[in-house]
Amino acid sequence: MFDRRFKIGIDIGGTFTDLTLLDVERGVLHHYKVPSTQHSPSDALISGVQQLTEQVGITPEAIAYFVHGTTLALNTVIQRRGARTALIVSRGNRSVLDLARLRVPQQFSFAPAVPEPLVPSSRVREIGGRILASGEEIEPLSPDEVAAAVAWLKEQEVEACAISLLHAYANPSHEQAVKRAIEQALPTLIVAASSGIWPEIREYERTMVAVLNAYIAPQMARYLARLERDAAAIGLRTELYITKSNGGIMSAASARQAPVETLLSGPASGVVGAAFAAKLAGIRHCVTLDMGGTSADVSLILDGEPVRSTENHAGDYPVVMPSVDVSSIGAGGGSIAWVDPYGVLKVGPESAGAEPGPACYGLGGTAATVTDAYVVCGFLNPGHFLGGRMRLDPQRASEAIAPIARRLGQSVPEAAESILQVATANMVTEFFPLMTKKGVDPREYALLPYGGAGPTHACLLAAEVGIGRIVVPHSPGTLCATGALINDVKKDYVQTFRCALDGLDLNEVRKRFGRMEEEARRWLDGEGIDLDRREFLCAADMRYKGQAYEIEVPIDAVALESVETLRRRFHDRHETVYRHADRGAAVELVNLRVRVVGITPPVTVRLQDRAEGHGRAEPKGRRTLLLRGQRLSATIYERAALRPGHRLPSPCIVEQDDTTTVILPGFAGRVDAYGNLVLERE
Repeated sequence: MFDRRFKIGIDIGGTFTDLTLLDVERGVLHHYKVPSTQHSPSDALISGVQQLTEQVGITPEAIAYFVHGTTLALNTVIQRRGARTALIVSRGNRSVLDLARLRVPQQFSFAPAVPEPLVPSSRVREIGGRILASGEEIEPLSPDEVAAAVAWLKEQEVEACAISLLHAYANPSHEQAVKRAIEQALPTLIVAASSGIWPEIREYERTMVAVLNAYIAPQMARYLARLERDAAAIGLRTELYITKSNGGIMSAASARQAPVETLLSGPASGVVGAAFAAKLAGIRHCVTLDMGGTSADVSLILDGEPVRSTENHAGDYPVVMPSVDVSSIGAGGGSIAWVDPYGVLKVGPESAGAEPGPACYGLGGTAATVTDAYVVCGFLNPGHFLGGRMRLDPQRASEAIAPIARRLGQSVPEAAESILQVATANMVTEFFPLMTKKGVDPREYALLPYGGAGPTHACLLAAEVGIGRIVVPHSPGTLCATGALINDVKKDYVQTFRCALDGLDLNEVRKRFGRMEEEARRWLDGEGIDLDRREFLCAADMRYKGQAYEIEVPIDAVALESVETLRRRFHDRHETVYRHADRGAAVELVNLRVRVVGITPPVTVRLQDRAEGHGRAEPKGRRTLLLRGQRLSATIYERAALRPGHRLPSPCIVEQDDTTTVILPGFAGRVDAYGNLVLERE
């Protein structure tokens, strides 16, 4: 499938749809952005492919490889527009979704808003039968109760059903029997059994994975069917691959079966792209800032790899499957500014999106947004947005901010700067606790901004948090699409295996790892993608006896040579994470993990002409910036005209088709050997 010349990666965001097209033979990347179509996300994708291929001078038939990142699954959950879903649980466990973890969402509220379960109790059915945590069956399933549950499902007129029976992670036989009975009686119903999706200890979290998968599966199936049909209609007939939350990709067929694995796929692809850009820039550790139209997200890259987490959320609901660790810290370019009843200026969380978008888009939006503030403060060139394909209206931006200015007793320019200050302050408020929790001193890391607004806002954030180095990649506005394009095929497996280390049978551990690797190998073979090689990465979740949660410890053949070696690995890992290890305490093994990685052929990119530039770059004009109540004359440069070695004194602005980089006083810029903009404190 790699004989043809072009590959394409596409990411659909809330405001823009980003496309990256790779000419495999020449090693050239082509980037493009189109406004997203909220009513039908695939419309923007198809339109973008047609426009980009026409611009490059090819037809969609020349594309051999098509990878797509989407927020469809996440939006389905957040907007609560998923399938009408039922849930079957063990007797006595009917309230598993209502009780959740009994945590109060707003700790200081007298009337906290508890999230409504995705499946109401009226569509939860209990059945008998019981499995112990050891996997032993102490009460068999009743065929009559299973038949009654199937009849009840018919009455509920549901599109999907989740099954989560007690301790199914230890023995899935009851869940499998119920699933077979339902599928035989209701062959068109989508059925998700927890043990077949994520067989990990903790009932609520495992149940949520099954419910989420069932809830979004019909929507995902309809979306993919339409996308494949529309793509074929324009000549794009190659196999479709979907990005995953863990930073990998999978086939569309796998996405239909396990759409829960795509919940956080869009942000994950961006971090993968950022890791690729960081590698080109020679950076091993950095903080990423993805600021698009809806939010600003941060992540960490350590030793060249994105940090992963199992403590993620889709809206109000936990997702314990491994995902690239991405945290929202504030507003995006489309976030709406408003004044509360007490006269306090707020920014977000509501966003204008792509329809109608910020007021300056001229598409009917009237609310003031961060983008409108950029325009009024001179950060953006109204005639150069999206490379001139979309003109911004400064007058509409000013008119949208005017009511806020009146409420605050400020001029419109002052109110615009206040909006940017509040947006930055919100980021800083979330940024420091997040970095502290991860044990990171941001002063020791570079900041890698991307997304349409990331490079525009990077200096504002870096100045507040003490970061002294910013690296802006070559095409930051479409980095999520680039990340999708270079992703490898990945899948995670887990199996709960609770045992004290003192009584651990290492042969049993090896057998279980072997079975998990064989399952992973079969899945990878079925994905139908050409690979350079494959890797199997093993790990174990371990903890001190009495602890409630575990830490993940990488496992190799040496670690399984003896129990003492395994114990030492855990103590060392615990000390690395918490700066403490009790080497005399009892240790427990809880979960075994396997991650399969199918390495796709490497992407070789020729970023630009490597001819060196000397001294200052040639400016194309000047523009007035509003900053801290002052008017600053900023030099304007065209990114495409910059060459390695060019220096960019502040204040200045670097314009390109997919974003605008603003270099504020206190920073000086230069162009490195790969075309990255490197901004450093003066």
